[in-house]
Formats: sequence, C-alpha cells, structure tokens
Amino acid sequence: MKRIHLAFLPCLLIAGLPPFTALAEGNCPQGMYPIGGQGVQGCAPIPVSSSGSPYNNRPNWAQTVRGVAMDARGDTFVSNSMRSRGKAKRASMKECREFGQGECTLATLFQAQCVAVAHAGLGTETTSVATAMSEQGAVIVAMQQCNAKAAWKQLPQGQCGIARTACTADLFIR
Repeated sequence: MKRIHLAFLPCLLIAGLPPFTALAEGNCPQGMYPIGGQGVQGCAPIPVSSSGSPYNNRPNWAQTVRGVAMDARGDTFVSNSMRSRGKAKRASMKECREFGQGECTLATLFQAQCVAVAHAGLGTETTSVATAMSEQGAVIVAMQQCNAKAAWKQLPQGQCGIARTACTADLFIR
C-alpha cells in the first residue's frame, strides 16, 4: 500500500505544478505581471532589457554653443554649433578675421537659445545682438535695442532691420 502512495506522489506533484506556475503570474498572460490593488487588477508587460535599466536605450542629446563675432563695420559672423564655448568663440572669431573688415570682437555666446542681429547701417554704433529662447523673441529684443540706439543717434524711425538670426541645434549622440 505504501508503494502505491509513493508511486502516485510524483504524478500528483507533476499535476500540481501548472496551477502553481499560473498563480505565480497572477492570472496574467505570459510575459505580463499583475498590477493594481484594492479590488482593481490588471496586467502590465514585464520590462525586457539586457542591462536591467529601461533608460539605456534612450537617445542622448548634447546641447551646443554658438558664438557671434562682430567686425568694425558691425557685420556679424555666427559660428556653427559647437560642443564647447571655447570652440564656438574661436570659430566665430576666425570667420570674422577671415571675412570681416577691421578689428573683431566677440559679441556673444549662446546655448539653447536663438540670436538676432539688428542694425541701422551705421556700423557698430547701432548694431544690436540679442538672445532669447525663440527666434521671434530674439528679433523683438534686437529691434527694440536697435531702435533705441538709432533714436539716441537721432536717426529717422524705421532705419533698423534684422541682419541675421540663428539658433543652436542639439546634437544626437549614440
């Protein structure tokens, strides 16, 4: 009699395993786990990641910097987007020295912003360089500054115009 019970014991254990494995996932399909509580229950997918972190596969973006250099006539030279402030400064100054007229000065460096340059055609005396979070915002500020300088120089209204606008662009890094 003891032998019969021992023979059926493995059969009972094997037959009893599937309900326990189904209970381990809380009545959710394979690849899901139970969520909820207080009488509300649902299933959510089990996160799959080789490193265990769901953030490793997200793209990385790097902010860039641009520089604006100005020559003696008020012409401006804007660098391409660079990864550092030093590189942006050197690039804008180099372009100014190569293509500008006279002595060059750094007007501004900007990051995660836009720049607008407005002038009334009188060299650096009325040139205004303004940065803002949007191109439109930078244009408004540059025009206000230029008009104020032009009025101080007693120029007729409407002399100021936008010479250049530019915005930084973030770089995608793998």
